[in-house]
Amino acid sequence: MSDKFWEMVSEAARDEAEAVEFYRRMANAAPCRALNHSIEEIRRDEMDHQAFFESLLCCREELGRSDCRDRGAERIVHGRPLRIPEVHEPYPPIRVECPNPEYARLLLDDYAGMVSEMTAINQYLFHHYDMPEEFAEVTELLEGVAIVEMHHMEILAELIKLLGQPPMYMDGQGRFWDASYVSYLPGHPCEQLQSDIDAEQAAIQTYRQHIELIDDRYIRAILARIIKDEELHLRLFAQAFQRHCRC
Repeated sequence: MSDKFWEMVSEAARDEAEAVEFYRRMANAAPCRALNHSIEEIRRDEMDHQAFFESLLCCREELGRSDCRDRGAERIVHGRPLRIPEVHEPYPPIRVECPNPEYARLLLDDYAGMVSEMTAINQYLFHHYDMPEEFAEVTELLEGVAIVEMHHMEILAELIKLLGQPPMYMDGQGRFWDASYVSYLPGHPCEQLQSDIDAEQAAIQTYRQHIELIDDRYIRAILARIIKDEELHLRLFAQAFQRHCRC
Protein backbone atom coordinates (compact mmCIF):
# COMPACT_ATOMS: atom_id res chain seq x y z
CA MET A 1 0.00 0.00 0.00
CA SER A 2 1.10 3.58 -0.60
CA ASP A 3 2.94 5.71 1.90
CA LYS A 4 0.06 8.19 1.62
CA PHE A 5 -2.35 5.57 2.92
CA TRP A 6 -0.20 4.81 5.97
CA GLU A 7 0.15 8.52 6.69
CA MET A 8 -3.64 8.76 6.69
CA VAL A 9 -3.93 5.72 8.98
CA SER A 10 -1.47 7.31 11.42
CA GLU A 11 -3.40 10.58 11.35
CA ALA A 12 -6.70 8.75 11.90
CA ALA A 13 -5.24 6.89 14.91
CA ARG A 14 -4.07 10.20 16.45
CA ASP A 15 -7.43 11.85 15.81
CA GLU A 16 -9.30 8.96 17.42
CA ALA A 17 -6.98 9.04 20.47
CA GLU A 18 -7.75 12.75 20.89
CA ALA A 19 -11.47 12.07 20.53
CA VAL A 20 -11.34 9.33 23.16
CA GLU A 21 -9.68 11.71 25.63
CA PHE A 22 -12.14 14.49 24.82
CA TYR A 23 -15.18 12.28 25.41
CA ARG A 24 -13.63 10.93 28.61
CA ARG A 25 -13.39 14.47 30.01
CA MET A 26 -16.86 15.25 28.75
CA ALA A 27 -18.35 12.15 30.40
CA ASN A 28 -16.68 12.99 33.71
CA ALA A 29 -18.17 16.49 33.55
CA ALA A 30 -21.68 15.30 32.67
CA PRO A 31 -24.30 16.68 35.09
CA CYS A 32 -26.27 13.42 35.35
CA ARG A 33 -25.85 9.65 35.03
CA ALA A 34 -27.93 9.42 31.83
CA LEU A 35 -25.71 11.89 29.98
CA ASN A 36 -22.59 10.22 31.34
CA HIS A 37 -23.82 6.87 30.05
CA SER A 38 -24.61 8.22 26.58
CA ILE A 39 -21.26 9.96 26.23
CA GLU A 40 -19.45 6.84 27.45
CA GLU A 41 -21.16 4.90 24.67
CA ILE A 42 -19.77 7.38 22.13
CA ARG A 43 -16.33 7.15 23.76
CA ARG A 44 -16.35 3.37 23.48
CA ASP A 45 -17.11 3.64 19.77
CA GLU A 46 -14.17 6.01 19.35
CA MET A 47 -11.96 3.60 21.27
CA ASP A 48 -12.94 0.82 18.86
CA HIS A 49 -12.03 3.07 15.94
CA GLN A 50 -8.70 3.95 17.56
CA ALA A 51 -7.94 0.28 18.21
CA PHE A 52 -8.71 -0.57 14.59
CA PHE A 53 -6.37 2.03 13.11
CA GLU A 54 -3.62 1.24 15.62
CA SER A 55 -3.96 -2.47 14.87
CA LEU A 56 -3.39 -1.69 11.18
CA LEU A 57 -0.20 0.13 12.07
CA CYS A 58 0.86 -2.69 14.38
CA CYS A 59 0.37 -5.22 11.60
CA ARG A 60 1.76 -3.14 8.76
CA GLU A 61 4.55 -5.58 8.03
CA GLU A 62 2.32 -8.62 8.43
CA LEU A 63 -0.89 -7.83 6.56
CA GLY A 64 -2.66 -11.04 5.72
CA ARG A 65 -2.06 -12.71 9.08
CA SER A 66 -5.46 -13.31 10.65
CA ASP A 67 -4.02 -13.40 14.16
CA CYS A 68 -1.98 -10.20 13.88
CA ARG A 69 -4.18 -8.06 16.10
CA ASP A 70 -4.38 -10.80 18.69
CA ARG A 71 -0.66 -11.25 19.23
CA GLY A 72 -0.16 -8.10 21.28
CA ALA A 73 2.76 -5.74 21.57
CA GLU A 74 6.31 -7.04 21.82
CA ARG A 75 8.27 -5.93 24.88
CA ILE A 76 11.65 -6.72 26.33
CA VAL A 77 11.22 -8.93 29.41
CA HIS A 78 14.32 -10.12 31.30
CA GLY A 79 16.48 -9.09 28.35
CA ARG A 80 14.49 -10.90 25.65
CA PRO A 81 11.49 -10.04 23.45
CA LEU A 82 8.10 -11.29 24.60
CA ARG A 83 4.64 -10.63 23.18
CA ILE A 84 2.18 -9.39 25.78
CA PRO A 85 -1.33 -10.48 24.73
CA GLU A 86 -3.65 -7.67 25.73
CA VAL A 87 -6.26 -5.77 23.76
CA HIS A 88 -4.88 -2.67 22.08
CA GLU A 89 -7.10 -0.31 24.06
CA PRO A 90 -6.27 1.87 27.07
CA TYR A 91 -7.63 0.98 30.49
CA PRO A 92 -10.07 3.44 32.05
CA PRO A 93 -8.71 5.55 34.93
CA ILE A 94 -8.62 3.75 38.29
CA ARG A 95 -11.23 5.51 40.37
CA VAL A 96 -14.46 4.83 42.27
CA GLU A 97 -17.55 6.91 42.97
CA CYS A 98 -17.18 6.42 46.73
CA PRO A 99 -15.87 3.86 49.26
CA ASN A 100 -18.01 0.74 49.43
CA PRO A 101 -16.97 -2.33 51.48
CA GLU A 102 -19.48 -4.57 49.70
CA TYR A 103 -17.99 -3.78 46.30
CA ALA A 104 -14.53 -4.35 47.77
CA ARG A 105 -15.60 -7.83 48.89
CA LEU A 106 -16.79 -8.65 45.37
CA LEU A 107 -13.48 -7.50 43.90
CA LEU A 108 -11.54 -9.50 46.48
CA ASP A 109 -13.08 -12.60 44.90
CA ASP A 110 -11.65 -11.49 41.53
CA TYR A 111 -8.37 -10.53 43.18
CA ALA A 112 -7.49 -13.60 45.26
CA GLY A 113 -10.45 -15.96 45.40
CA MET A 114 -10.61 -19.45 43.94
CA VAL A 115 -11.44 -18.02 40.48
CA SER A 116 -9.16 -15.00 40.53
CA GLU A 117 -6.21 -13.22 39.04
CA MET A 118 -3.98 -14.68 41.76
CA THR A 119 -5.00 -18.22 40.78
CA ALA A 120 -4.62 -17.48 37.06
CA ILE A 121 -1.13 -16.02 37.46
CA ASN A 122 0.15 -19.00 39.42
CA GLN A 123 -1.57 -21.55 37.18
CA TYR A 124 -0.26 -20.04 33.96
CA LEU A 125 3.25 -19.71 35.33
CA PHE A 126 3.32 -23.33 36.48
CA HIS A 127 2.07 -24.48 33.08
CA HIS A 128 4.70 -22.23 31.49
CA TYR A 129 7.42 -23.96 33.51
CA ASP A 130 6.03 -27.45 32.82
CA MET A 131 5.35 -27.26 29.06
CA PRO A 132 7.48 -29.62 26.90
CA GLU A 133 9.85 -28.25 24.27
CA GLU A 134 7.48 -28.97 21.39
CA PHE A 135 5.00 -26.55 23.02
CA ALA A 136 7.46 -23.63 22.96
CA GLU A 137 4.86 -21.32 21.40
CA VAL A 138 2.43 -22.11 24.22
CA THR A 139 5.17 -21.64 26.81
CA GLU A 140 5.70 -18.07 25.61
CA LEU A 141 1.95 -17.40 25.39
CA LEU A 142 1.42 -18.51 28.99
CA GLU A 143 4.17 -16.22 30.25
CA GLY A 144 2.73 -13.26 28.37
CA VAL A 145 -0.80 -13.92 29.62
CA ALA A 146 0.46 -14.22 33.21
CA ILE A 147 2.04 -10.76 32.89
CA VAL A 148 -1.28 -9.29 31.73
CA GLU A 149 -3.06 -10.96 34.66
CA MET A 150 -0.51 -9.33 36.99
CA HIS A 151 -1.56 -5.97 35.59
CA HIS A 152 -5.21 -6.86 36.23
CA MET A 153 -4.35 -7.83 39.80
CA GLU A 154 -2.59 -4.49 40.33
CA ILE A 155 -5.67 -2.64 39.04
CA LEU A 156 -7.95 -4.62 41.36
CA ALA A 157 -5.68 -3.91 44.32
CA GLU A 158 -5.94 -0.16 43.65
CA LEU A 159 -9.72 -0.37 43.38
CA ILE A 160 -10.03 -2.39 46.58
CA LYS A 161 -7.96 0.22 48.43
CA LEU A 162 -10.12 3.04 47.05
CA LEU A 163 -13.21 1.15 48.17
CA GLY A 164 -11.89 1.10 51.73
CA GLN A 165 -10.36 -2.34 52.19
CA PRO A 166 -6.73 -3.58 52.29
CA PRO A 167 -5.90 -5.75 49.23
CA MET A 168 -4.92 -8.82 51.22
CA TYR A 169 -4.64 -12.16 49.47
CA MET A 170 -8.08 -13.39 50.43
CA ASP A 171 -11.54 -13.65 48.93
CA GLY A 172 -14.60 -11.65 49.90
CA GLN A 173 -15.41 -14.07 52.73
CA GLY A 174 -12.00 -13.68 54.37
CA ARG A 175 -10.54 -16.99 53.16
CA PHE A 176 -6.87 -16.62 52.36
CA TRP A 177 -5.72 -17.64 48.90
CA ASP A 178 -4.67 -21.30 48.70
CA ALA A 179 -2.21 -22.84 46.23
CA SER A 180 -4.56 -25.82 45.91
CA TYR A 181 -6.74 -23.60 43.71
CA VAL A 182 -4.21 -24.11 40.90
CA SER A 183 -4.96 -26.85 38.36
CA TYR A 184 -1.41 -28.22 38.06
CA LEU A 185 -1.75 -31.35 35.85
CA PRO A 186 2.06 -31.86 35.50
CA GLY A 187 3.20 -33.63 32.37
CA HIS A 188 -0.14 -33.21 30.56
CA PRO A 189 0.15 -30.12 28.34
CA CYS A 190 -3.17 -30.55 26.54
CA GLU A 191 -5.05 -31.04 29.81
CA GLN A 192 -3.25 -27.96 31.13
CA LEU A 193 -4.36 -25.92 28.11
CA GLN A 194 -7.94 -27.12 28.58
CA SER A 195 -7.83 -26.08 32.23
CA ASP A 196 -6.53 -22.66 31.14
CA ILE A 197 -9.45 -22.34 28.73
CA ASP A 198 -11.82 -23.26 31.56
CA ALA A 199 -10.16 -20.70 33.84
CA GLU A 200 -10.65 -17.89 31.32
CA GLN A 201 -14.28 -18.83 30.77
CA ALA A 202 -14.91 -18.83 34.52
CA ALA A 203 -13.16 -15.47 34.96
CA ILE A 204 -15.23 -13.85 32.20
CA GLN A 205 -18.44 -15.16 33.73
CA THR A 206 -17.50 -13.92 37.21
CA TYR A 207 -16.51 -10.46 35.97
CA ARG A 208 -19.80 -10.16 34.08
CA GLN A 209 -21.73 -11.12 37.21
CA HIS A 210 -19.89 -8.48 39.21
CA ILE A 211 -20.60 -5.83 36.61
CA GLU A 212 -24.29 -6.56 37.14
CA LEU A 213 -23.93 -6.30 40.93
CA ILE A 214 -21.78 -3.15 41.08
CA ASP A 215 -23.50 0.21 40.55
CA ASP A 216 -20.34 2.25 40.06
CA ARG A 217 -19.67 3.48 36.54
CA TYR A 218 -15.91 3.64 37.03
CA ILE A 219 -15.57 0.09 38.33
CA ARG A 220 -17.92 -1.28 35.70
CA ALA A 221 -15.85 0.34 32.93
CA ILE A 222 -12.63 -1.14 34.31
CA LEU A 223 -14.10 -4.64 34.65
CA ALA A 224 -15.49 -4.43 31.11
CA ARG A 225 -12.01 -3.54 29.85
CA ILE A 226 -10.46 -6.44 31.78
CA ILE A 227 -13.02 -8.79 30.22
CA LYS A 228 -11.74 -7.82 26.76
CA ASP A 229 -8.28 -9.09 27.71
CA GLU A 230 -9.73 -12.28 29.14
CA GLU A 231 -11.72 -12.89 25.94
CA LEU A 232 -8.51 -12.47 23.95
CA HIS A 233 -6.71 -14.94 26.23
CA LEU A 234 -9.56 -17.42 25.84
CA ARG A 235 -9.32 -17.13 22.06
CA LEU A 236 -5.54 -17.57 22.05
CA PHE A 237 -5.67 -20.59 24.37
CA ALA A 238 -8.39 -22.14 22.19
CA GLN A 239 -6.30 -21.57 19.06
CA ALA A 240 -3.26 -23.14 20.73
CA PHE A 241 -5.35 -26.14 21.79
CA GLN A 242 -6.59 -26.59 18.22
CA ARG A 243 -3.03 -26.47 16.85
CA HIS A 244 -1.37 -28.77 19.37
CA CYS A 245 -4.06 -31.03 20.80
CA ARG A 246 -6.44 -31.83 17.93
CA CYS A 247 -5.06 -34.80 16.00
